[in-house]
Amino acid sequence: MNFIDEHIEKVLKVYTEGEYYDLLKSAKDLYINLTGKMDEDTSEYESRMNTFNDWFIFNFRREDTRRVIDDYIQDHSIDPELAKSFHNINYSLFHFVKINFRKQIILKDILHDEKFVLSKEDCNLALLEDDVFVGRLVSHESKNYLLKGVCTLPRETFNILKKQAKKIRKLSSIEEEEKFLLLLEKLKIKSLHYGHLNSEKIFIFN
Repeated sequence: MNFIDEHIEKVLKVYTEGEYYDLLKSAKDLYINLTGKMDEDTSEYESRMNTFNDWFIFNFRREDTRRVIDDYIQDHSIDPELAKSFHNINYSLFHFVKINFRKQIILKDILHDEKFVLSKEDCNLALLEDDVFVGRLVSHESKNYLLKGVCTLPRETFNILKKQAKKIRKLSSIEEEEKFLLLLEKLKIKSLHYGHLNSEKIFIFN
């Protein structure tokens, strides 16, 4: 576990109980409404919960627009540089390109057309080369860390996703990016429910 993961665990311990419990419940209802419901007995349920946790911390906004991560930074006097990293988290669509000769994981940010080298502390990721996924990247002190909440997508949809991501990128809107990424999670769950259908018939964008 790297130090970023330690912070995330601390956030989840403090901000899912007491006065935050009702907030967590309402956030979960909204998340399910946006992305669909997954059965608890599926093999991907744990990764699904990790994805929700990251969304709850970094993306879910209350009526006053504050996020859980904003509370954590303020309440715990987080170092300004780390606070900046948490405020500028990269929520995107990624492609696991390769592991280079230095044993570093190379990711391509498809949505923002950038490449990232992951910190060696992230060498035990439950991902394979050529995987396509929705996730969040934290960059701090020239190192990049991938959060646990990862939603892998069918590899055969790569070209479709790449084409749609380019359209979204041209809009230059964080709101449109978030809608797109949540839609990808929804389509992934739909593909699990309709396993007999070809993924290209599910990942359709109007």
